[in-house]
Amino acid sequence: MFIDVTLRRNPELVGAAVDLHQAGRIPSNCYVVDLDAVSRNAALVARSAASHGLTPYQMTKQFGRNPIVARAVAAAGIEKVVAVDFEEARLLHSHGLRIGHLGHLVQVPRDEVGLALDMEPDFITVFGLAQAARLSAAAVERGLVQDVTLRVVGPDDTFYAAQRGGVPVHEAVEVATRIRDLPGVRLRGVTSFPVVLWDESVGAFAPTANLSTLGAVSQALRAAGIDVDVLNAPSACCTATFGMKAAAGATHVEPGSCLTGQTPLHAVSDEPELPAMIYVSEVSHTTADAAYAIAGGLYPRCKSRTALVYDEAGATPLVAQVELDPAEAIDYYGTLRTDDPPSVRVGSTVVYAFRAQVFVSRCFVAVVSGVQGTPTVEGIFTSTGFRLGPDLLPLSNGRTHP
Repeated sequence: MFIDVTLRRNPELVGAAVDLHQAGRIPSNCYVVDLDAVSRNAALVARSAASHGLTPYQMTKQFGRNPIVARAVAAAGIEKVVAVDFEEARLLHSHGLRIGHLGHLVQVPRDEVGLALDMEPDFITVFGLAQAARLSAAAVERGLVQDVTLRVVGPDDTFYAAQRGGVPVHEAVEVATRIRDLPGVRLRGVTSFPVVLWDESVGAFAPTANLSTLGAVSQALRAAGIDVDVLNAPSACCTATFGMKAAAGATHVEPGSCLTGQTPLHAVSDEPELPAMIYVSEVSHTTADAAYAIAGGLYPRCKSRTALVYDEAGATPLVAQVELDPAEAIDYYGTLRTDDPPSVRVGSTVVYAFRAQVFVSRCFVAVVSGVQGTPTVEGIFTSTGFRLGPDLLPLSNGRTHP
């Protein structure tokens, strides 16, 4: 999906990754992140968000909750993170990252509410009164007041499978009123996901009904005397969509895929954000009709179409067609179609580029700096952000290994 644009706009990343893989410095089944390109992208995104009056929180799941990358993004201007689940919050907080938003896609578990408050997030999203009451009790025990946002659901809203939940719009004022009366919490606004999606038919981003729902509920709450000033509008966050979201009343955004230059728009248009992440593996074996690459990180929704096969560093690559297996299959191998599969050399480096969700893959992540000059491997990590030693086993405590 992103091979052509990566070769054209960041060829040094591909060259460095092939060199490092052929030299045995990064493993197969490994996402390679260009740290400098991510930092550049983050600075652009931060400036663009500020120009539209938006507060950005970085979403790290796409690049595997990686603490090195997250710290670079923070240094570039997106200082706080949104944690998709509490495991992510634990890891990033342990590395000194400041938490902006918790609880949106995955609610804070019952026994983690106290720790969540101790992290001092800007906001915790609740899906209803029961979650707000639990948060209230823990906040009162600590003598503090926690700002919360309410996830709301309209009848025509879009939600992905396994991501449903929230307060129906016809109940929003009543629930919000009851939350307002709870001690220890302060209702600040509303959120939903996804509020913008890629429209394949026209090749552009477009708002979903969710965005209108957020605006309508915000108005209804204010009319009821509930002073809300936050409209959090995650999904498809990049420099190209900030104006659309701000015009709809958004106050907060959560850029993720744009930090590696990999929203659907970036596959078809040269946007300010550069491609900054690829997936690297090797040819394991061939059969009469296909070559097979060691996998583990082939996200089922990656939509990858072609991959590059390098016999050796600096060689002209073979362009192979990617055959994606059904989503229910375990990606032990990635299938590559070529004119003469048996001629493909076993051990050759395979480079893919696609929109990833690294945190749900079983793979490695290599963070590389100096891609434009002398590449340096800053660390190799699990797909969920834990640093690995030279034996590719987890180090005893990620917090002691910056």
